[in-house]
Amino acid sequence: MERDRPSYVKRYMAAFGTPAIMRWLSDEAHRELAEKRSMQVIESPWETELSPVGVSREFGFLRDFWNQFHECIQSGQTLDLIRDLAATSVESIEPARHTATVTFWMESYLNEVYLFQCRLFDLIKFIQRRYKKDTDFTEFITEVGDSLAQFVQEQLAPLISDRGAHVHERRHRRADPELAKLTLLDTMIDVLGHSELESAREQSRKDSAAWLNAQLRHFSDLAWHLFDEVCRGFSDGILLEVDRIIVPIHLKDDPSALLKKMHPAT
Repeated sequence: MERDRPSYVKRYMAAFGTPAIMRWLSDEAHRELAEKRSMQVIESPWETELSPVGVSREFGFLRDFWNQFHECIQSGQTLDLIRDLAATSVESIEPARHTATVTFWMESYLNEVYLFQCRLFDLIKFIQRRYKKDTDFTEFITEVGDSLAQFVQEQLAPLISDRGAHVHERRHRRADPELAKLTLLDTMIDVLGHSELESAREQSRKDSAAWLNAQLRHFSDLAWHLFDEVCRGFSDGILLEVDRIIVPIHLKDDPSALLKKMHPAT
């Protein structure tokens, strides 16, 4: 099920959406070009090579910011998808493939958590690099960004460690007692012939599936929480109460635009 976005994530989505919508509605040439380029890709996806489109410094900054932000959204959506697909497939897979299926989903979510952390770090670094040249933001952005990166790293450290061990040493069994138990039961029954353990294996399959589902629910929720905390942590410095992103002074097309938004003429 598609989740409702956390509050600060939604505020940033609104902040990015507003200038894009305004440009779309006010610039007919932009709309025509966007539709033309879209149709080129739809009609000839392999042959079409689109050249860059010129944009203002401010719009280019917001576009690049959105791209980094959206990567985090997509990673969170992938974790949710793994959660849902795992629950469905484990229930329907034939017993002989149960262990392989649980192992596959364990690997998938560990890898996606690693990618999620990378993308969240990229977002933090993007914000720090773009704002630190503006002296009004330098100290705040540096300190807050470093603190947020450390918080994310601490929260995800156990999973990142498990993922590293899985990739470089062995399948993900050591950190998952239920999967380790099930793997040994498979060996005892299928290789050594201890058929008297069959009932124990049946229960172990249920337990491993329940533990997998609990893990995936917990960590997909944690990922969205961390994403929202990063958004919240920066919001006091770069997000206006009216949900508009403050653009660094060196990237503004009109340096007085912020004052106009904060103090509109009456």
